[in-house]
Amino acid sequence: MVQFDGEDLIKAFHYSTKLPISILGNGKIEQSLPENLKTAAALAADKSILNLQYGPQEYNTVQYISTEYKELFIVYVIDDTYVIAVGPLLMEPMHSGEIVNIIQRQKVPIRLKSRLEVYYRDVTQVSTQTYYYCGRLLSAIFGAKNTGVPKNPHPIGSEVSSIKEYFQNTYKNREKLFTHPPFFLEKKIVNQIKIGNLDGALSTLDEINLLSRATLAKDPLRSMKDSIICSCAFFTRAVIEAGVFPDIAFTYSDTFIQQIEKMDSLAEVSRYERNILAEFIKLTKENASAKYSRVILSAMQYINDNLTLKLSLSDIAKHAYVHPNYLSSIFKKEVGCSLTDYIARRRIEESTYFVAYTDFEIADIANFYHFCNQSYYITTFKRFLSVSPNEYRNSDRPSL
Repeated sequence: MVQFDGEDLIKAFHYSTKLPISILGNGKIEQSLPENLKTAAALAADKSILNLQYGPQEYNTVQYISTEYKELFIVYVIDDTYVIAVGPLLMEPMHSGEIVNIIQRQKVPIRLKSRLEVYYRDVTQVSTQTYYYCGRLLSAIFGAKNTGVPKNPHPIGSEVSSIKEYFQNTYKNREKLFTHPPFFLEKKIVNQIKIGNLDGALSTLDEINLLSRATLAKDPLRSMKDSIICSCAFFTRAVIEAGVFPDIAFTYSDTFIQQIEKMDSLAEVSRYERNILAEFIKLTKENASAKYSRVILSAMQYINDNLTLKLSLSDIAKHAYVHPNYLSSIFKKEVGCSLTDYIARRRIEESTYFVAYTDFEIADIANFYHFCNQSYYITTFKRFLSVSPNEYRNSDRPSL
């Protein structure tokens, strides 16, 4: 094994791009800039500071990955021992609602929410183009001729005779490298779903499907079904971000998954992915002419994104670009309940996850969702769900 000494190279990258970068040896950080590298996993007391799940170790290759904490990394594989990791990065601010989802999925103690909010606020944000081209820069800086590591028979971007050949080799390597769609393609299709661009979304889906699908089961049909179900979940999140209410989006998703499970051929399952995408985009377009006005939809979206923060009428009205008195009046007319009741119900609905699936104290959950005290939380919980939090927690099948 050739010893890798990349200190000068990571300095050149870091001080040129201002992005965090690390050298990992056998999965452990040997050098990093900045020296005290922070990650969400470390804040959540996870097992390691960097737990990057990258693909098969093909030497001199770039991979774009997202962690379970929604951080972005660019990984460059030197050899069986050494890996270069750029990150953590974000492409857009992390909203409170997304942090709550991470806390739920990763079973992070809710007391750490404020620390995570500070952490995500400070993570470097980059554009899609910067994210992609920094991977290209890694390939140029850490190529075999610079590190002394034996060359891969199929290197990215080395010893090519023309720009055309370079891009052809890059594309071929992308096909081999990504077992999941690269993040910039995911962002592209999300934006196309949000604006209802069916032709563009289908084109991007075709581009994604040129890459190798992840093997999710030994049986090819089961693996394909699981892959399309993952796509369905991804499209569901996209339409919710576009303003479709979660209960509607998840009803669609459940229907599509039931149809997938009934299918018995690879071709049928594969074709159905395009139908799912088309139906979700149709749903997005219909949502634009929903019964709620733009002002109400904007207010609801702001509320749903910030349920674990302090919400005031003036802040919500400011976000919706209307006077607080006007918002309060039309909200009751269009939604059928007061703004205060809507906020309380949404907080109760979201808090049921922590009641049912964690051992957190009821008082901590109440405080997490900004109820003034445990007693008021319990009273409000019973008003909306007809059971107390403890009864809900102890029930066999808790559901809304």
